Amino acid sequence: MNSRKPMQLRLPEELKEWIKAESDRNGNSQNSEVIRAIRAAKDRRAALNSVQNIVLDHSHNARF
Repeated sequence: MNSRKPMQLRLPEELKEWIKAESDRNGNSQNSEVIRAIRAAKDRRAALNSVQNIVLDHSHNARF
């Protein structure tokens, strides 16, 4: 059973063109490129949150 659900997505024309160009360049479907871009953004956010948590942890444990 496939857990993927269809989703209608409205994109500005410049993003549609970018997704099309990326899919052509990478030999992927446009759907795959949208998924790749979202996952990359998600990974960047997770990495940023990890760095922020480390900085906060160090500042709370700092000794003066």
